[in-house]
Amino acid sequence: MMVFRVVASGLVLFAAWSLARRAGHPYRERVRTLEQWQRLLRHLLPLIQWKRVPLADALEDSVRGQDLLYQPMRRFVQTLSNRDIEFQAAWDAMLLDMPGLWEEDRGVLRDFGRALGKSDVAFQHDQVDAAAAELQRLSDEARRQRAQDGRLVPAMVSALGVLVVILML
Repeated sequence: MMVFRVVASGLVLFAAWSLARRAGHPYRERVRTLEQWQRLLRHLLPLIQWKRVPLADALEDSVRGQDLLYQPMRRFVQTLSNRDIEFQAAWDAMLLDMPGLWEEDRGVLRDFGRALGKSDVAFQHDQVDAAAAELQRLSDEARRQRAQDGRLVPAMVSALGVLVVILML
């Protein structure tokens, strides 16, 4: 009977550890996604402003090497070749598919998408700067949430697992 309790305790601790890890994942993923969006904007600006690269090519070049953004952005760029699909609808669909974005993040990027490719270079430069500043603010907020809630929730789940093990023994 004691062997059964020890094995069950080990399984409960493993489950608690797994759940704790999963509970902190959205906070870590949001920070990574926002950081990759900031990198994308830093790479996008020179391509649009100085090199005058077409938007689809500039987006594809800017997203290279960014694992969270690469696949959704590639699908978006591929849909741009279809003239029947509206840019904003495809942009919004891409944002919904993108992992790690919260609704507030999507709102900022949705607004940025409305101005992207529809105006002169100077206005787009201003829009990229404004989006970058807002993403920086969101990124700072996400880091604070990750430091607080992203550690608190997993710790609580782990403590609950330990409590269950204590009660079982």
